[in-house]
Amino acid sequence: MKSYALYILFALLSCTLWGQKQSSTEKALMKRGYSFLEQQEFDKAEIDFSMVLELNEQNRFAYYNRGYARLRQKKYPGAVQDFTQVLELDPKNPDAHFQRGMARLSLEDFLGAMSDFNQAIESKSKIPLYYQKRAEAKTGLRDFRGAAADLSTCIRLDPGNPVFYMARANAMVNVQNFQAAVEDMDYLISLNPRDFNGYNARAMIKMQGGDLDGACLDWSKAGELGDPNAYAMINKYCN
Repeated sequence: MKSYALYILFALLSCTLWGQKQSSTEKALMKRGYSFLEQQEFDKAEIDFSMVLELNEQNRFAYYNRGYARLRQKKYPGAVQDFTQVLELDPKNPDAHFQRGMARLSLEDFLGAMSDFNQAIESKSKIPLYYQKRAEAKTGLRDFRGAAADLSTCIRLDPGNPVFYMARANAMVNVQNFQAAVEDMDYLISLNPRDFNGYNARAMIKMQGGDLDGACLDWSKAGELGDPNAYAMINKYCN
């Protein structure tokens, strides 16, 4: 009886020590995985977070970070699986929705991506990047007006970001709202009036909108700023 009690005590002690060892190992692997992420060694980070999940399959942080490592390695299906696992453990995690949306966007699953971005925006409604990526999903679905609306929200939240103006100009061209596209290009040119690329882009929009004289003037300005190709456009369309 005494020996049986000692056996039970030893078994309990062994389980406790193993649990402590597992926790310590898990923490060490997580820490090293984070370090690999910071160093952009995503393949090594993926290995460490996979080892964590072998020890604890309920560790949502390991799923999230392995998903991110896979996303950066363009392992999109695996990333989708990991972020889906995070959401099974933490259904309202907006960051997991956003990252899964990014992976789905890369897989051209535009509807799935938009659904994830919707969830992310519902929780965090003031992050311009979320609207920008939803605009990309809408563009993939050829919903250019919806994309332009999201990009307008981006501009409202971050008025000085030129990327949003260029993307909205492209959306406006796709719905043949050339005047709005030209207005966005006007703003971009005002930011960098010595860059001939802006004049070339605005010239193409003006030509599509039927303003050939305006397009020719923009190509002339681009040539003045040092773009020799602008004169080829002038010779082709303006003379």
